Amino acid sequence: MSKMGSKKEAKAPAKCRGVIYGSLREWALISFVIVALPLVVAIIYTMSELSNYTVKSQKALVQTVQAAEISRTTLNRLILMEQSIRQFEVLNDATIFESYQQHRHSFLELIGILQELSLGVDFNIQVAELLQAESALNQDILHSVKDRANLVNVHLKKFDQLSNQARELVAAGEQQVGIEARALSDLAGRVHEHLIVSTVVSISMALLLALAFVYLLTRPIKNIALAIRHLGEEGFEQPIAIGGPKDLTELGVHLEWLRKRLNQLEHEKLQFMRTISHELKTPLATLKEGTDLLSENVVGELNTEQQEIIQLMHLSNITLNDLIDNLLEYQQTMVSQIDLNLSTFDVAKLIERCLNEYQLPLRSKKIHVQSHLGITHICADYDKLEIIISNLFSNALKFSPQNGKIGISLFVHNNVVQLLIEDQGPGIAKEVEPFIFEDFYQGNSPQIWQIKGTGLGLSLVKYYLDAHKGEVKLLPASNEYCGARFLLHLPQKQDACDVTIS
Repeated sequence: MSKMGSKKEAKAPAKCRGVIYGSLREWALISFVIVALPLVVAIIYTMSELSNYTVKSQKALVQTVQAAEISRTTLNRLILMEQSIRQFEVLNDATIFESYQQHRHSFLELIGILQELSLGVDFNIQVAELLQAESALNQDILHSVKDRANLVNVHLKKFDQLSNQARELVAAGEQQVGIEARALSDLAGRVHEHLIVSTVVSISMALLLALAFVYLLTRPIKNIALAIRHLGEEGFEQPIAIGGPKDLTELGVHLEWLRKRLNQLEHEKLQFMRTISHELKTPLATLKEGTDLLSENVVGELNTEQQEIIQLMHLSNITLNDLIDNLLEYQQTMVSQIDLNLSTFDVAKLIERCLNEYQLPLRSKKIHVQSHLGITHICADYDKLEIIISNLFSNALKFSPQNGKIGISLFVHNNVVQLLIEDQGPGIAKEVEPFIFEDFYQGNSPQIWQIKGTGLGLSLVKYYLDAHKGEVKLLPASNEYCGARFLLHLPQKQDACDVTIS
């Protein structure tokens, strides 16, 4: 967990920023309607195209069939007109001539219907030519009847020409049926292509709109999840601003309130730790001074049992002092950025100094320290590196059994200082290894000392190593050291250190 709880609260975001008016349910309904709209338009377009195709096909078929039937009827009328006029030529009967005129009247009506059908330019030309030829022939017949002259064979033979023209018209009508059928087939193909294109376009638009609305509606939900994760992993400093529908925005406002509340609690926790740590320092110093006076026989010589009690008091003083120091260091680390006071010094001498501070508990538990140290200079923060070494060594000492052994090895490889601290304690279980560097985490290992730790020692080690751009690794147990084995990697020279290291 990173630093949290700075004293200055970041400016809270505006509650209405990124608000989409309407609830999540309303927007889900609106998105459904909009996504369905292209599909509805495609269905309406399909129905319209099919309706137009049906109307056109029915109209075209009716017209072509009607034209073919009328053409045949027109031919029959011409034949009846020819028969009537020939009979009139022989019998000279006015009734027969009236029959001829009736047949001609029907013929003209049929020609008028064919002209209204508009089945093409060529077909209309044939109809017009047939009408013109029949009109000319009728004029000749009327002149002959008026002058009471006989009809010549030339006039009568013109009916054969009219009949041929009518037969050609019948053939053209039947041919027009085939043309219209092919045209309808082509139209059906175009309608089919249009329907496929409209279906593909509508489905594509529906999918794009669906993806857009899914993104718009799920983005604030993902932002909420990220904000919650940030609260758990990073801290409480970054303000939470959730846009989107009204109810999700309101949820973001509640999360922002929770963040501020957690930040306030974190401040109070750090303030409490700082206060209690400083308050404990004074009586602890008095207790240590009194213990030292007793051990020096200032108030009189002590017997063996009394000396053992004084020794236990010394051990407790050391433990309490380490706990309070860790609390103070942690509080300082949380409220401010880690600033390194870099200098060049010998790490081996620093390790020896730390070991000297723990001589009393080492003798008490009869623990042997096997060290492999050489002159190793490094550019680092002396005080923070002392805390790193002290915390790792005190852990090794705490969990080492009576008459055990602690190993300390120091060496340099590729300008990287490596420090290995290992013990013969119970070790660290595999399932808790990922958590040992978290704040206030304490494993389930049995406490050898009577005073329980704070769970801050290893977290401070991790913080200060990160500040030095170093790292710490937990190595597996070896044959000689079956407990915890921590390997530290520290760059021998920091970027801000100008001192040459040999």
